[in-house]
Amino acid sequence: MIPTGLEFLDKQIGGFHDGLVILYENSGAGAREFALTMLFNNANRCELNYLAIAKTAEEVQREIRLSFPEMKKEANINIISLAEYYFRDSIIPMKWISEKSVLGVLKDEKNVLSKLVEVFDGVKGIIVLDSITDLARVSKRLGWESLIDLLKGFKAVCIKRNILLLALLTSNVLEKGLEEELFETADGVIVFEWIAERDAITRWMYFRKMLGIMPILEKERVSKYSTKIDPAQGFTISRIMRVL
Repeated sequence: MIPTGLEFLDKQIGGFHDGLVILYENSGAGAREFALTMLFNNANRCELNYLAIAKTAEEVQREIRLSFPEMKKEANINIISLAEYYFRDSIIPMKWISEKSVLGVLKDEKNVLSKLVEVFDGVKGIIVLDSITDLARVSKRLGWESLIDLLKGFKAVCIKRNILLLALLTSNVLEKGLEEELFETADGVIVFEWIAERDAITRWMYFRKMLGIMPILEKERVSKYSTKIDPAQGFTISRIMRVL
């Protein structure tokens, strides 16, 4: 199992099994911070990878730097951007995205999904995929079935090579039926949401499904976790809600 590095959570569940885990969030609810914190907490344990579909490497580096400005931990994160392939057929000038010329990018005839397969074949350890939401937009051109097949293939490779894939998905962007089909392909789905309560915003996290872990949570009667984002520690759990 791969520990999350969140002491309270690891004491309960021991960590995550290899496979595909979807981090499903209301925008800003903490899924991205959870993924980054897990990378930092496993800095000396395994290879760390961040696969960005529509963001440049510079954008990802900026997000990591600004997410936890006081964090003293360091992690060697391999950042791979597929923004060139994502924006290649769009109205966005390639010079905004890449230093390569348009002709240089067009020489590679792979689309973003096939390029992602090529990249995925060369990585291991923990992988953060940012994001399924962006891939879903691409699938409108390439076919929804291609995206589902891709995720099923990723899951098989993860199990075969002991890889943990944390894939970000923004809530309420896709139709409910499409979301359910995505959830069905995954080993786990963790939901991140925020609620405005009086004069404060409360962030919550709960496991919708998680292979090998749900029986533990059922036994412990854990309903959901109240979470915070600390500038020095990253994603943290402040309290839990139990079913009485």
